[in-house]
Amino acid sequence: MATPQQTELVAQTYRELFHLMPGFIARSQQKAMISRALGLMTKKAVGIIEAPTGTGKSMGYLIPGIAAASTDDKVLVVSTATAALQDQLAGKDIPLALKAFERAGISGVNVVVAKGRERHACPLKMEALDGSTMELFAESDEDRAGIMEVIKLWNQDKWKGLRDDMPVRLNQRAWMKIANTASSCSGQNCPAFEGCPYYETQAAMKTARVIITNHDYLLSTLSNVPNSIFSNGDKCIFVFDEAHHLSDKLLNAFAKKLDLNTSWNEEVKSIVQICKDSHGLDLTMEMVKGIWSVCADAAIRMLGDSYQHRFTLGEVPPHFKRLLTDLRGHLSSMRDALKETKESQARSENKALSLIADSRIGQLIGDVNEAINCVEEFISDENIARWISRGRNSIDLNCSPFDGAQKAKKHLWPVVKTGLLTSATFTTMGSFEPMRMSLGLPATTTTLKLESPFDYNRAKMIVPRFCVEATDPAHGRMVSAFLQDHAVAAIEHQGILVYFTSKKLMLDCMSEISEKDRQFILLQGEWQPWAMIEEHKRRIDAGQRSIIFGLDSVGEGVDLPGQYCTRVIMTKLPFPSPDDPVMSTHAEHLKIEGKDPFHILTMPKAGLKFAQVAGRLMRREEDWGDFYVLDKRISTKRYGQQFVKSTSFKGIHH
Repeated sequence: MATPQQTELVAQTYRELFHLMPGFIARSQQKAMISRALGLMTKKAVGIIEAPTGTGKSMGYLIPGIAAASTDDKVLVVSTATAALQDQLAGKDIPLALKAFERAGISGVNVVVAKGRERHACPLKMEALDGSTMELFAESDEDRAGIMEVIKLWNQDKWKGLRDDMPVRLNQRAWMKIANTASSCSGQNCPAFEGCPYYETQAAMKTARVIITNHDYLLSTLSNVPNSIFSNGDKCIFVFDEAHHLSDKLLNAFAKKLDLNTSWNEEVKSIVQICKDSHGLDLTMEMVKGIWSVCADAAIRMLGDSYQHRFTLGEVPPHFKRLLTDLRGHLSSMRDALKETKESQARSENKALSLIADSRIGQLIGDVNEAINCVEEFISDENIARWISRGRNSIDLNCSPFDGAQKAKKHLWPVVKTGLLTSATFTTMGSFEPMRMSLGLPATTTTLKLESPFDYNRAKMIVPRFCVEATDPAHGRMVSAFLQDHAVAAIEHQGILVYFTSKKLMLDCMSEISEKDRQFILLQGEWQPWAMIEEHKRRIDAGQRSIIFGLDSVGEGVDLPGQYCTRVIMTKLPFPSPDDPVMSTHAEHLKIEGKDPFHILTMPKAGLKFAQVAGRLMRREEDWGDFYVLDKRISTKRYGQQFVKSTSFKGIHH
């Protein structure tokens, strides 16, 4: 329970916002969030708060979080869904909160932004990549030029080694030549340890009062680094922002993938070039290539003409399992050969070559270990989803757990003793239960659903009377005709967002629009999502009209207030794809247990996505507009009313 001193500190800091933010409005929803969050953070409890857009969610957890951490000598760990949201929080909300605390008498709050190891450059790799060795490890002139420019900026102290701050654009392949990776890192034994960006961040975290991280890095650390700062649950106060992503992030953290078309031939050749005693490496590589090719051919036969083949209940056929067992054995031999080469190279008199060889061999050992781990997971008896897939230039083995709740119970909640999970969309179909259960939280978990501070009398959810169900053969024609009349011809709306669940339907509708009218439309796929949003805003600012045709990525995290978006059109209820291998495997196991996958898996996911898309309309107090749903099932099916309850709309208009 919060002490009177903590309560007063929070109240005083909150009052300071009025001085720091001209026009600041004290909302009852934000006050309620602060009060509940402070209670959770001072009594070792985990709770959930749904805080709709406009609540002031960031300050709702930062003010009580910093207050509790500062007065109880704890660390506030704020985890966001993406690295971009980290930067947004660290660049805007945190500085404002710290100014308010300074005015309230609390100063010297150390804040550290913590990102994954591979988002940091390795000084040793950059030191080793001089003109004499670059040609061995950079595949193109463009890669070499970019890497050398980055190294130059590093040497001139114009760049601190974090990829997100890098002024030079490097592709993933080139970046990995200088990235810090666990397999190529010797830690404190490295001659470049002092001044290493990654370890400087690790050191700073030890004295931090506030750590801003992301779900991927936090979950990876909790599962792989037992003595990390995050693992001290008694010392940390956790806040999971955009927590509706947490269940999927848990699955991704333990998923594995192996490309059977990948070849390490070039890496092995480059190592052989600079290592005298590497005779066995070529031979083991050839043996790996041979069985690798056999496995790839077997996977291709199972795929047939499909892009994906999922194994029922995750059970791999015996013949394929035997091939993968052989592959694992050859990979283990290759790993042993690499280790021998590494030990031999350590005795080399050429220091520069020895350093780069050590790094490259370490990296390749890490890659081989990942391959071995994926194969072992693929042939294990564990109940997980397993499938093979065909990419543009790849044949992939994929495996993933399907039950995020089990992973959370094992890796997350034993550590997180004090925590707040928050999101603008946490309830599905008017209930916290689906999300609570998917995260493995107990039924006693406290929840709070805040009402939207916006006036939804200024907005309408509309289902046209002539609308048909998305399963009707006439649905596509109906959507196309509607968009012509209510998007292309809707001159009273400057900014319109059209959300599609199907790329095919989006392209079909686009093809029905005249060349003259296509000038108003920004089509996802022709633009990077971020560039499309920027161009949309530029057009509106210039007094022009702009219509976005988008898929899943425009349904969440897109902020288009005011004239940027006064009409949102959902072409179809957003049920997840039946081709999703993880969900399909989970559904099979639920059926065996006598449970209903549609109500447990499908409806909650669809309800959440529905709420997220609906939330694109009202972003500020003065916003207005309409949200059209072009799928009659929202009116005719029982779950339709439950979907509506997931939003702040007052009901359906026809």
